[in-house]
Amino acid sequence: MTRPQMTAPICLVENHKEQLSVNQKAIEILNEISQPVVVVAIVGLYRTGKSYLMNRLAGQNQGFPLGSTVQSETKSI
Repeated sequence: MTRPQMTAPICLVENHKEQLSVNQKAIEILNEISQPVVVVAIVGLYRTGKSYLMNRLAGQNQGFPLGSTVQSETKSI
């Protein structure tokens, strides 16, 4: 059996048209992890660097999309 790969950050809970749902791919990845997992949550007003901070904490320059407008780029929680 092939183990699920997480090549980029993935949200566990997603918001689709104001309906929350669990991302099954994220569940598959979590089920394969045998070491402790750290959960990180960042909240705040729009355009305050939440996605940027998540990328930095993940040690990546990309992953969570960044935008230059007031339109939301990351549509998950």
